[in-house]
Amino acid sequence: MHRPLKHSPVLLGALVLTLAGCSDSGNGPADGSNILTAAQVQDIGQDVAEDVVELTDASVYNGNTGIDMEGASSNGVRLTSVPPACVTVSPSPPTNSDGDIVPDSVRLSYDCGFQRANGVLIDSLTGSIDFFDPQPTVVSLGVKHIFNDFTRKRINSAFPLRSFTAVHNGVREWGGNADTLGHTITDFSTVWTHASGRQTTHLKDWAARFTATTPGTIGLGIPLPAGGLTLNGTSTWSTANRSWSVAVTTAEALQYDPSCEVTPRLTDGTLDLVITRNGEVTNVEIVFINCGQYQVTRTVGASS
Repeated sequence: MHRPLKHSPVLLGALVLTLAGCSDSGNGPADGSNILTAAQVQDIGQDVAEDVVELTDASVYNGNTGIDMEGASSNGVRLTSVPPACVTVSPSPPTNSDGDIVPDSVRLSYDCGFQRANGVLIDSLTGSIDFFDPQPTVVSLGVKHIFNDFTRKRINSAFPLRSFTAVHNGVREWGGNADTLGHTITDFSTVWTHASGRQTTHLKDWAARFTATTPGTIGLGIPLPAGGLTLNGTSTWSTANRSWSVAVTTAEALQYDPSCEVTPRLTDGTLDLVITRNGEVTNVEIVFINCGQYQVTRTVGASS
């Protein structure tokens, strides 16, 4: 069940922003520059929504491509095709001490382009990711990643304002069992270039948990099943030579639906962001309402 919005929303492209009690103009500390503007709220809403998408996308290991390029389209069937020409594996073959599908250590370099949702989404991938087996001598469910200027570019013809380029650097690790996964993100930086041309940087330390709707359905080499996702943590979000401290909590578990053809593949759930600069607070609520749809609401309050 969605929590009702506290204000009447104003539609801006694919995002809904509710503005309350603050000025969006001025440059000094006394004139509202510590409070996120409407455009900045749109940007941080998109940044965090895409960060959540990556939590689900990165909680899968494909034995041939590292990341799961097929997503929901593989219908839970383990992918066994040879690595595509756009992925280079080093070393080849890698060492695999325990014989599961995660090698002890391998670098995958990408130069890929592909379409999804009947051509609505056009993605390209460049850069590299180092993959490690956290327990290289024991068959287990888990992967550690180190991203090295791994770059995603998306053209979204259905919602042009959600097109972007994102450059990722940092460490992710996930693991668990067939019922639940834990996911940690440590000192992970994403530099976003939005469709508007604005550039933002999100540096985060997050912890997340995914619980499968049907127990026993999580596995290496297959897409993530339907389930609930919660996340909490802190981050620094920067744009236009200014930085804000961000605390994110899950007010209502996010519901992941792998059958959704448009990202984010979330049909329900709410994130609360408390965003602070120089003692002034912007509260942002992100409500996921359907496949590929979410609302971003802004209110302003004083720090305690």
